[in-house]
Amino acid sequence: MASIASYPARRLKRRRNEWLRRNATVVALVLAGFVVIGVISSLILLIVPMPGRLYSLGLVHAALIAAGLHLLNSAFLAHDQEAVWQLRGAWGEDNTRSELQRAKRKRLIWDWIDSFELQAGDIDHLVITRHGGVLAIDSKWRNHVTAEDVPAMARSSRRAALRAEGLLRSVLKRESGARHRTTAKPVTVTPVVVLWGAARTGVPSDAIIDGVRFLDGRQLLQWLGDLDGHEVPRDAARGVMKLLKDYRSKVTSAMR
Repeated sequence: MASIASYPARRLKRRRNEWLRRNATVVALVLAGFVVIGVISSLILLIVPMPGRLYSLGLVHAALIAAGLHLLNSAFLAHDQEAVWQLRGAWGEDNTRSELQRAKRKRLIWDWIDSFELQAGDIDHLVITRHGGVLAIDSKWRNHVTAEDVPAMARSSRRAALRAEGLLRSVLKRESGARHRTTAKPVTVTPVVVLWGAARTGVPSDAIIDGVRFLDGRQLLQWLGDLDGHEVPRDAARGVMKLLKDYRSKVTSAMR
């Protein structure tokens, strides 16, 4: 499926752009300083005879560019704590996306859609499995987890599943008369929390808290392969996924 930037990644990009605009003068001075250093280094390398001079010149330029970008990014993260949270969120969602790509190649799932934004919130990953119905996966990056974090993550995951159920009912209702319509019975979405970061190693293999399945991110692929529940027909999965993508395209166009 087409790669779509995660919600935290989009938030992070907006906050970084805002920070750059607020600190435009400082940023310009820093960049000017690196340009001066680059010019002086280039002159020295061009004047002093040495083997591999052009190679060294390119290496110095690349190192200066990398150092400048790293310095600005570090300054941004040091001054914006929320940006750090968004960065970790983006890492978590990107890791889960990579695992879902592997799951699709291994024919463990039919398809999935990332970062579905709704008025009430977003859904990190909406997954249509082959033998486990529909999942709403909430990706989390945590270095440590407190006793208060676990129920909070469970509540967040349940809300995401409810949003997914409402979304599915909405798009299926619009397709009245379509052969894959399943509104005769309620649409049920299973909430799942996938943990990344240092805290993932502390997740028990059978962790279910307040009705929400918690998984170590590295165990997601195996867990998907072990699912043995509601079988989803291929045509139904393709039809629902097309409806979801069409719906998101319309929503995205309306928001522009």
